[in-house]
Amino acid sequence: MCEVVAESMASLQEQLAVARSEISNLRQQLKSLTFSSQKELKRIESLLTSWKCGNCQGASHSNSSNQASSNDEQNETESHNIELQPIGVISSDFSQKRAVPRQSVICVQMQGKVTINNTVFTNPEHSLEGLDGFSHMWILYHFHRNDSNHVKAKVSPPRLDGARTGVFSTRSPHRPCPIGLSLVHINRIQGRCIYFSGVDMVDGTPVLDLKPYIPYYDNPIYLMRTSATNAGAALVESPPPPDQGVREAPDGEECEEASPLPLNTDTPSPPHVVRVPSWITDPPVSQLNVTFSEQAEEKLNCTTREIVASILREDPRSVYLRERYGNQFYTFLIQDLHVSCKFDNALHSVNVYRIAEADRKCSCGVLEWQCNEHNSLV
Repeated sequence: MCEVVAESMASLQEQLAVARSEISNLRQQLKSLTFSSQKELKRIESLLTSWKCGNCQGASHSNSSNQASSNDEQNETESHNIELQPIGVISSDFSQKRAVPRQSVICVQMQGKVTINNTVFTNPEHSLEGLDGFSHMWILYHFHRNDSNHVKAKVSPPRLDGARTGVFSTRSPHRPCPIGLSLVHINRIQGRCIYFSGVDMVDGTPVLDLKPYIPYYDNPIYLMRTSATNAGAALVESPPPPDQGVREAPDGEECEEASPLPLNTDTPSPPHVVRVPSWITDPPVSQLNVTFSEQAEEKLNCTTREIVASILREDPRSVYLRERYGNQFYTFLIQDLHVSCKFDNALHSVNVYRIAEADRKCSCGVLEWQCNEHNSLV
């Protein structure tokens, strides 16, 4: 009797698995049909909007030749407008834009999380299968907190200390298409969540895509070695990259009174040599010396202290703040801590004088980091 029951249970479980698979296939087909129907409805709507009767077409025929070129340009522009649906969201300890690292290599200790939306896939965890075989991944995301009303062709990255250069030669968030790109280290994958190290995004950032990092395709050093090996030629080494503590590329804000960037008159390098401008490897601004007060040292553990030091060492201020308010106090929020510090441009240093819990109030009823009595102790 037990064997019969066991066989029946096995048969039922197999049928249940088949049924679930069929349901999943039907859901995918339904999504595909919904997308196709929406696309067809938009096409029909466009045809109905542009439809004209015979008399109207004859009357407008003489004017159409004069407007043909402009209409073609307008149609080309409209046809290239696209809409992207985020596939997930990033969770980080930066609830505000202030002091967010400009590159992921600045704070490799910072950990974040990407959560795949369960509205994109029926089983979002299935989309991450195999990603744990890679150590790093690219995250493409939207600068959703970009407050720029318009985009300029030239920007002033903090790394250039006021000089201006073309927006496409920088990693500034102020771009025509506000898309960010970061290379991060994969710590672990759990369900539909990816835990990673190397955060340079604000909490709640929409994710557009994830791609595994493959050095054979993404790292020019591997490409040069492969090319040299296949051709039997000598390997042409690239110049050494900047230190890990230094930003690999700029990222800044607009500056109205910035000076123009001098043209690069260096001799073009051979096609198999990796090169970057001199202001990347030898920037006009240097790293800052970070010091901590006794009160700040007591509030921070070793990991958090190094994170705060990494952020401030790279001077998170914009060019505007650096020039207009060089020696002013500077505060930012990280995790549940409010960091208060003061820069000294003459000494190229910054002192962290106070660490306070973001929601903790002092005896006077004011938040600790906003209390004038505490700040007057500096």
